[in-house]
Amino acid sequence: MSEIDGLVAFSILMENNDGILGKSPSYIQEKYTYCTKMENPKSMLDDTNTAKFDKYMELWFREDD
Repeated sequence: MSEIDGLVAFSILMENNDGILGKSPSYIQEKYTYCTKMENPKSMLDDTNTAKFDKYMELWFREDD
């Protein structure tokens, strides 16, 4: 896992529903810890958010031919 994987997964989790305003501090801390320490933080995401994660990675880290 790269550090960016965890940060992107965390960011996606924070944008759901009411965004950051709808998240308790304990929820934010828990998800941040999981996302930055897990081997595969993408596994925390549902199908819709996994697609968003993949699209982000493709957009910013695609290999140019």
